[in-house]
Amino acid sequence: MPPTDKRKASSAAASFGEEEDPSSLSSAATKKSRADVLSSEATSDSITDILSHLHNLFQTKEKELKEREADFDRRVKAFESAHPTIGSNNDVIQLNVGGQTNISVLRATLTQFEDSMLAAKFSGRWDDSMEKDRDGNIFLDEDPEDFKILIKYLRLRAKNRVGNRPKATYAFCSMLEYYNLMPGIYGQTWVGKHDTFTCEEISYGTVSLSKNLESHDEFAAVVFSGLKLLEFTVEFEKGATGSVGWMNISPELKGKPNIYDIPCNNLTRSYDNSLFLNITQRKAFGPKDNKTDRNIILGENLRINHIESATKVICRLGGASKRKYLIELADGTEFDATLTKSYVWPIISFSGKVIVSGLKYDIDELL
Repeated sequence: MPPTDKRKASSAAASFGEEEDPSSLSSAATKKSRADVLSSEATSDSITDILSHLHNLFQTKEKELKEREADFDRRVKAFESAHPTIGSNNDVIQLNVGGQTNISVLRATLTQFEDSMLAAKFSGRWDDSMEKDRDGNIFLDEDPEDFKILIKYLRLRAKNRVGNRPKATYAFCSMLEYYNLMPGIYGQTWVGKHDTFTCEEISYGTVSLSKNLESHDEFAAVVFSGLKLLEFTVEFEKGATGSVGWMNISPELKGKPNIYDIPCNNLTRSYDNSLFLNITQRKAFGPKDNKTDRNIILGENLRINHIESATKVICRLGGASKRKYLIELADGTEFDATLTKSYVWPIISFSGKVIVSGLKYDIDELL
């Protein structure tokens, strides 16, 4: 056979399935396996390098932040040293409020709520820079009648004779919001069975609610009975258990919640027209389906560990119609429900201790 024909025959034999050497197949598979292992190790090393880089970056940024905070604290102290509080509690402040000039008040009266903007304004540091009229009276662009109501309340409080709080009107509460006085004038009002819990103010606008250990009830349950809230924050201390959210509770004749309708339990099921989070069960419950009478679980197996750490929850009221109620966890997880009835109250059912802060009031409701 000519050489050319021999090559053609050999090529044909190969193309029609001449078997390969098994040893060569095994060798190829081994090489591929080694390549896969090397690739996997390289990927693992790459991930490790990325995590290490992110960890170092985080530490660097954390260090920078601490340095900035320290620098800020130094600047504040330097400013306070250069601008000491030169005012005395016995100073008589002459005010021109909205054109009414016959208003005199002690500095101590205006600075009772130390963390308010009103107290900061009249601390004495800013007397020289505040606006004054031609007679040297400090000018406040406020409604004189509203401001006189405030002064009357503060004078009574200074003498420990506080009775009823001033009537809440939109104009009055708007002024209080500007001066950060809402937490002082209309503080937190949590109601429930009187023997189940204690309430203590631990800082301006922040209270601690504790389960009364002598109570026979397993849980203390409280609802907010003051002005309608837009937002509040609850932190269950490590080891505390319970639930928080919004609950439909029938009112008394005066529009206050009926404390006898407040369930003193851990809220382990859905309730009519209610939204709440149970940190013990790690579940979020929506309003009960009245047609089927079944529980509505909006989320479960949440990233909460009340035994190992504190649990912070933010509750909000929003939406154009202010019927959308929301609950947000510290990691950003949110649950919401549209609640339709009028008497929906902020509720906390707990065993242990919780801290309540960040109250924002719905003063638009006063219009």
